[in-house]
Amino acid sequence: MNKIPLVAGREFFTRIQSRTFLVMSLLGPLLFGLFILVPVFMAQWDNESTTVWIHDPSGNFDSAFANTDGMKFQKLPQGTLSDGPLNAKDSANIRELLQESETGVLSLQVLDSTWKTNIAYFSEQSAGLQITERIEDAVNERIYQLRMNQYGLDPQTIESLKSESDIKAYVWTEEGSQDSHTEMATLLGFGAALLMYMFIFLYGSMVMRGVIEEKAGRVMELLISTTSPFELMMGKILGIASVGLFQFILWILLGTGISTLIGTLGLTASQVPETPGNPDWMQMLGAMPWESIVPLFLFYFLGGYFLYAALFAAVGSAVDSEGDSQQLVMPISMPIILAFIASQFVMQNPHGSLAFWMSMFPLTSPIVMVVRLPFGVPFWEIALSMSLLVTAFVGSVWIAGRIFRVGVLMYGQKVSLGLLRKWLLYR
Repeated sequence: MNKIPLVAGREFFTRIQSRTFLVMSLLGPLLFGLFILVPVFMAQWDNESTTVWIHDPSGNFDSAFANTDGMKFQKLPQGTLSDGPLNAKDSANIRELLQESETGVLSLQVLDSTWKTNIAYFSEQSAGLQITERIEDAVNERIYQLRMNQYGLDPQTIESLKSESDIKAYVWTEEGSQDSHTEMATLLGFGAALLMYMFIFLYGSMVMRGVIEEKAGRVMELLISTTSPFELMMGKILGIASVGLFQFILWILLGTGISTLIGTLGLTASQVPETPGNPDWMQMLGAMPWESIVPLFLFYFLGGYFLYAALFAAVGSAVDSEGDSQQLVMPISMPIILAFIASQFVMQNPHGSLAFWMSMFPLTSPIVMVVRLPFGVPFWEIALSMSLLVTAFVGSVWIAGRIFRVGVLMYGQKVSLGLLRKWLLYR
């Protein structure tokens, strides 16, 4: 009798009844909600205002700075600092000005007739990037206006000559041209890659830890007496996969509730960062080829998990403790980490050589191919990639099964690649 469903069911019900599962199922959406809400509340609570004293001997930058909630600009009284280069007396005056909290001194010295200006900002603590960028932008804009006035140019005329063009990308097919929706494809690709990366590491490592715990507690010997090593390994992989999918469904349901709660808190669209590009996101979402993206994503989602879960199970069976597994986990983890890092380059050129070859290599294709799917991938590439992934999965299950059947009953041995090779060749 096939014991895989029994092992998978035991693994599933044991884990979903654990306190850890219940806590993480509740905390997952809550932490995600806090990840969104905390920056909003932090921005509202950060009400400290910086007062910047402006030293402008030329008098040309009086109108360059506008007060905001976070920065107040005030002109220094005449004679507070020298009109020329700052001297020792000026240093003492600046030190006195900085005695007040949240205060800075801005010195603007025009160097020549082209309005080249020396900008110096003094504060008791290192100036934040927001302050320096705000000052630089204001000074550069004012110099731009002064230079146009110097050459008798009308700023409004010059501004009207500028052009802001938005490109609209289309994909040419046999049916005609179709909008490629590049922004939405990029967003979906990155989200899918992140989800895949988290799922493989979170639940793949859970398989490894489960094998190690049962092996350390001598539970494995009892299980092996009633089922084959292969059935035990596949049952654990399928059972934990079911746990992961069940937990994701719970997170989606709870996340929907949190999204509704966020709306009831009165957070307006202005408090949430806007996404650049076409604002009609709902229209772009509806235009995506979901009928092909969803089933293919599920294939790579499950295929990638099963591939890595088998390898993690083999590692768990080969070691006696989680600490001993690190030297074997690193070679397994590197391809998936590399794929996630490379995904940002794949999004920039989803049809390039890097994207193609990494979507063919089974250890990286689960992440790279899901990044490419929203951009449209030729059928033959998808078919080849899926075939290679299935082949790699079968191979990994065979390799993991050979290691699992021997290693699961081995204790106290220092694992090496040579020893794993011997286990593979055992008959």
